[in-house]
Amino acid sequence: MEVRINSILKRLQPSVTSDSAIDAEPIPYAALARELYAVERFFESNGFLSIAKEVAHVERTLESFAPSDEPRTEAADTDVNVPQFGTDPASLPDDEVGETETGPSRWAVPKPLAVVGLISVIAIAVCVVIIVRHQTAAGTKVEPAATQPAPQPTVPPPRPTATPRTVVNSATPAPGAILAEAIGKARLALADGDLDGAIDELSKAALVDSDHATVLGTANQIVDLLVDRANSAVDSGLWEIADLTLARANRISTRFGLDTQRIRDAVHRYSQMARFKLVKPGDTDVIRASAGRRVTIFFNDESNRESIIKGVEGPFLLLNEDTTVRGGAVYYTDKVPLADIGFLKVWDE
Repeated sequence: MEVRINSILKRLQPSVTSDSAIDAEPIPYAALARELYAVERFFESNGFLSIAKEVAHVERTLESFAPSDEPRTEAADTDVNVPQFGTDPASLPDDEVGETETGPSRWAVPKPLAVVGLISVIAIAVCVVIIVRHQTAAGTKVEPAATQPAPQPTVPPPRPTATPRTVVNSATPAPGAILAEAIGKARLALADGDLDGAIDELSKAALVDSDHATVLGTANQIVDLLVDRANSAVDSGLWEIADLTLARANRISTRFGLDTQRIRDAVHRYSQMARFKLVKPGDTDVIRASAGRRVTIFFNDESNRESIIKGVEGPFLLLNEDTTVRGGAVYYTDKVPLADIGFLKVWDE
């Protein structure tokens, strides 16, 4: 975590050290924001919500700096086997951040941008301080000092027998092994329908290499599952859940530089649909509150009819009906037994 944050700080420093133009590659703000997503998710999944909130604020700030033409890495359509890395990604040169520009350019950094960039650096530095303090507090143990010297024994104690010592293997897994294990767990979680678990494991893999093909491919699968769940929520009339699920899918797509066209298509499709809510016949308070609205009634015998809700009277659903007669129309109230109704689709219009 500290290596990743220090790397991001180092790449941000050129934007706040001078008020004049410098010869350097443009800062990959979107790529840096994607790296911070894994940091934010790690803190969030381990209960450090206040730190995760601050990291998310820095993410949004970096995204606001990203130009519209900043290149993004597209996810691979097919799965790619994870290679065994021989080099820690954290040791790679700082300028290898997945950018695709072919030549250097000159950037003039305005003072307001430099000030906001400095605020971002300070916010990330706060996270580093918290991590260091937490590690220091957890790893420091003070032993009480002896106040009196131990008395000399009159009889030598028996010589202790040799006991076998347990050898602890402190070898750290290679980055490639960590990435492969996290991706494997993420895909198992997806197969079990555990979306939160899959996102947690994806975040661990992204800490190793957020631009690896298997990381982007798994993120793409998660976005597909989120879109499918949003569609299922719409079919059940759970529009708020659908909107929240699409927002979550859009967030992951943005963090990993994925194509968001499918999410935009779903949002447009939902905006063109007439919204409704499904109501059980036992929810009489909801039915009374929906008086005057159009309703589609689905009966237990699989038939259906449309009408206007008037209210509830005892075990009956009251409907406003009308029929055409010679010289005009006759309006009347029809009573439908609630026991004969499977569910009601109450339209918002």
